[in-house]
Amino acid sequence: MRYPLLEVDLAAIRSNAAFLCDLYRKMGVSVAGVFKGSDGSPEIARAYREGGCAQLASSRIRHLKELKGLFTDIPMMLLRIPMLCEADDVVLYADYSLNSELRTMQALNEAAGILGRTHKVVLMLDVGDRREGYASIEELGDAAMAVKKTMPHLQVAGVGTNYGCVSGVLPDDDNLAFLCEGAQAVEDVLGHTLEIVSGGSSSSLIRWSKGLPLPEKINHLRIGGYILNPVNMRLNRGVEIPEMNEDTFFLKAQVVEVKEKSGVVGTGKNWKGETVQFTDGGVRRRAIIAAGSLDIGDAFNLLPKDENIAVIASSSDHTVLDVTDCEMSVNVGDILEFRLRYGALLQIFATRHVTIEYR
Repeated sequence: MRYPLLEVDLAAIRSNAAFLCDLYRKMGVSVAGVFKGSDGSPEIARAYREGGCAQLASSRIRHLKELKGLFTDIPMMLLRIPMLCEADDVVLYADYSLNSELRTMQALNEAAGILGRTHKVVLMLDVGDRREGYASIEELGDAAMAVKKTMPHLQVAGVGTNYGCVSGVLPDDDNLAFLCEGAQAVEDVLGHTLEIVSGGSSSSLIRWSKGLPLPEKINHLRIGGYILNPVNMRLNRGVEIPEMNEDTFFLKAQVVEVKEKSGVVGTGKNWKGETVQFTDGGVRRRAIIAAGSLDIGDAFNLLPKDENIAVIASSSDHTVLDVTDCEMSVNVGDILEFRLRYGALLQIFATRHVTIEYR
């Protein structure tokens, strides 16, 4: 067995997708399954599809390109605003893309015309998070009119927005009403009802957990983090749903050193140039696992399965743990298990240095 090793429980992920899709289906809301956190894993995309997701969605066109031939019965959605240099691929491999620039949509229209296709665009409205999107409803309506009048190979399929990614703004009555107002304005321009009014991502579950409904006009969400990694949502947002399985991933790493050592006193700069401060807690039993930032990103995104283990520090190749209070005796060669925050998951799937095992 090669370590570090990531164990992926596909049944748990499929069950999470099925629960959320069913939950929102009863409210008239479909779910796009966002699988970018797995670096486009076909196995995880299949679990989403089998769980009932309406689309498979990623921020990377490469992911959609790799899956398009595998899953011909489910639409693909590109989440990140397309780059001009990838317009042809977007039209070829994404059925929908999120957009906020006329120049980009003109490029998509040109590509679609050459390829003999119609591409669906979702116009983004910035309701406060200050990432992508038109800043006003007037601009949003003007964009819809421009597509309608001058881009015959594009179809305005919907309006969407983003929450909680840059500024931490979350869905509330006011910004959701603003989104619905924007969607209505686009419908007035087009003269028909939109297919999609996409009201954000996993952050929408915060409202649901408080018993607050989505506005009736919102019929679509883009959810990935809470399907893949519910423990992250519980820790970051305080949302815990008993029916959701948190044990979707376990990282297993091997111990390469165990020593009794005193702590460091004072401040200094670590290998990343960060100023760190240490307080001497006396002699402690410290273990090192063979996994560092090259493998897992920020080691503080590791959640030891044994809560008596504490992450102390890491470098590019090593993570130092305090194992003094463990009930078990930790020794060289032992395998320690960790749940993961979302940031660690992103790094693990994106690196070639962690073995991934699906079960």
